[in-house]
Amino acid sequence: MMIVRFPRSAVRHLAALLLFAGAHGDGMGAEQADPAAPSRKPTAQELMQATASGYVTPAGTARECLGRLVFDVHAPVQWPTRYKDASDTGIFYRSFSEEVFHQGDEIQVGNVRIGVLGPLGKEDLAALREAMPQARIDRLQALLKDDEAELAQLKGQPANARTRQASYLAQKSVIGRQAQIKELQSNYQAFDSGLPGSEGYRSSEGSGTVNPMRYSIYRSHLKRGDYVYVFESTQEIRDKDSEAAHGQQFIRFLKSFRPRAANEVPKDLGLCIPHGFIADDGKTVSAIKQSLRWPDAPGVLYTISTGNVDPRALKVPLVQAAATGGIGKYGSRGEQEAQPFIVERIAPRSARIGALTAQQGGVALKVSRPGSMPFETYTVFTGYAGWLGTAVLPYILIELNSRSMEQAPELKQNPPPFKTSYTRLETLLKSTHLRPTEPAMPELRGLNGSQ
Repeated sequence: MMIVRFPRSAVRHLAALLLFAGAHGDGMGAEQADPAAPSRKPTAQELMQATASGYVTPAGTARECLGRLVFDVHAPVQWPTRYKDASDTGIFYRSFSEEVFHQGDEIQVGNVRIGVLGPLGKEDLAALREAMPQARIDRLQALLKDDEAELAQLKGQPANARTRQASYLAQKSVIGRQAQIKELQSNYQAFDSGLPGSEGYRSSEGSGTVNPMRYSIYRSHLKRGDYVYVFESTQEIRDKDSEAAHGQQFIRFLKSFRPRAANEVPKDLGLCIPHGFIADDGKTVSAIKQSLRWPDAPGVLYTISTGNVDPRALKVPLVQAAATGGIGKYGSRGEQEAQPFIVERIAPRSARIGALTAQQGGVALKVSRPGSMPFETYTVFTGYAGWLGTAVLPYILIELNSRSMEQAPELKQNPPPFKTSYTRLETLLKSTHLRPTEPAMPELRGLNGSQ
């Protein structure tokens, strides 16, 4: 069990947050009549902080974007787009390799969850397609045809113990495959989005026993270049027209998507995802968590979580910053025993994400193993809680984590020194802000000349 000692100033700060957060509009107040509404709306000045209007990207520096945010990058980044398998976990929970990933890297935009896979070779594309319901039906029908042919052949042979046993097994196989086909055809129907390079299906499922509900599910795979973008939308079925309306809504969503080149930062309203962009009116609710890394340090992950503040899942950056600065996550050593190995510790402190005030905590340790060069392992959390009820001030959590060759055997090198990775983190923190758009986000229109 990890025990984190809070500095007294941090304890006072945390108490103030918990007691008075509602008065400052970050959605943590306990006495609000409506937990989904902020205690007050942000002022124009507070909204404009999200834009970091005074920040200028240095000449020659590229930019990337995620969600409604934009940030500077010194070189093209890698996103966690590895294709593992065709299961929901393999598609929607992203990773770089078998052991290099950040738990919970997912993309949710409105009622649509998204997986970006690639670059995909022929074998992976075939495996992904073979997992689709229609491909499974086609495969079963081909096997059924073979079983029926075998059964017909056996009927023409003299009856004996061998042929009777073979006929029994063939008949059993026919019945089983027919049942599988019927079940798949009942549960899944083909869905055509009308878009090129697309394949999809629709289905439904139930939930609950006391007040059972049914949900309409639409899935579409869009192949664009070397990548496959998987979209799955789930919506409650309220009446007989719900499923059809859901399908039309999903098609409109798919049509709002387009691929995005590396370092391309759109000017339109919408949300960036790895290698893609979804246009919207600036009001779509989202929850996006994705890691990025650079090729020269494949074991160092920079994880960005951002989205609309959810009153049911509020972020408390001070607590997470304090926990991240603890030693427990690196082993069971006591504080004094671990002290000689600490390269640097960041106690909970104030930091900046763009022009927004955030909380930061972390620790870096020196690791020595017999027969190998020493290296440093580290973790740093920086977080801004966001503002309930506004898309302009989303929560922004940025984490730095390292992986060693011991943790991930697929890596060919241990992480670089902490200071090297922290310098990159500082650039990321300093440059991260709301992506400027034309037209401006609805809440920003009319502020400081925004149109």
